Amino acid sequence: RSSSVGQPVEFVQGQFAGQTMRAELHELQKADLGRKYARKDRRPLDPPPVVQLKLFRVYNVDTDREVEEEIQNYDEVQNFGLLCHIDLFQIPNMEDDMPTAFPDSVVPSFPNPNAPSVSFLTTTSVFPNFAGPSMPHTRYSDSDPELQERSSSLSSSFSYAPQDSESDIVAYIGDYPIRESAKCTHEVAGATFVQANEVVHIGRKVLMFVFSDLAVKREGMFILRYRFFDIFSRARDHTDLAVLAECYGGPFRVYSTKEFPGLQASTALTKQISLWGVRTNLRETERKRRKK
Repeated sequence: RSSSVGQPVEFVQGQFAGQTMRAELHELQKADLGRKYARKDRRPLDPPPVVQLKLFRVYNVDTDREVEEEIQNYDEVQNFGLLCHIDLFQIPNMEDDMPTAFPDSVVPSFPNPNAPSVSFLTTTSVFPNFAGPSMPHTRYSDSDPELQERSSSLSSSFSYAPQDSESDIVAYIGDYPIRESAKCTHEVAGATFVQANEVVHIGRKVLMFVFSDLAVKREGMFILRYRFFDIFSRARDHTDLAVLAECYGGPFRVYSTKEFPGLQASTALTKQISLWGVRTNLRETERKRRKK
């Protein structure tokens, strides 16, 4: 395993010391729009991007008896030091070509690394006001017919690029390549790192990262890449801080002040998160742009 992203990792220090863990990120709520950042008029992306963290204990690693189980009681997890970081990538204006229900999350399918491309399985939203994963994560072998059937039946918008040392393409959105060298995170104003919060979601406590203080300094269409770290834990055979999970979010548009259409009422998920003490901007009604 050349990378720790999305893979089982054995920890030698921190709260998971002596355990092998795997992490997943799922974007529950993407931003829809934002207004170009200005010092005197700073408006965060709306609705605030929200990412759920899932942690799995893995047993019998690298054997034919390898199994994993998700942590059921996240009260036992110390969220202090569990951080998520965003990177910003600009994409072409694809609003006219994109489906109305854009995939809210991407889950890697771990296919053969020698394949020409790596497809993602996507989950679809089951909530009217915010997105959420609707199927459990399952690993499949390279030749699993169920994987091939699901890959062809699901409309996947993201895919990993081939592992080519001469290329810095890290993913695709449709046919458009996302390049590591083209990330424009320096155009973000606000908190690009956030700590995990405990929130009750669908009847159980989960860990969420809420990016309620993000603004973008240029106009256009963008996507976010989320990456998860545990800064107080150390993984075996890693001298630096391991990236334990990542996912790409859905597209959003940043408008100029003159073109900004206004804001919708806060989503159900945003209101729910606010009830658990996470600071967010709440609106009970739509806030349209003022016309001169």
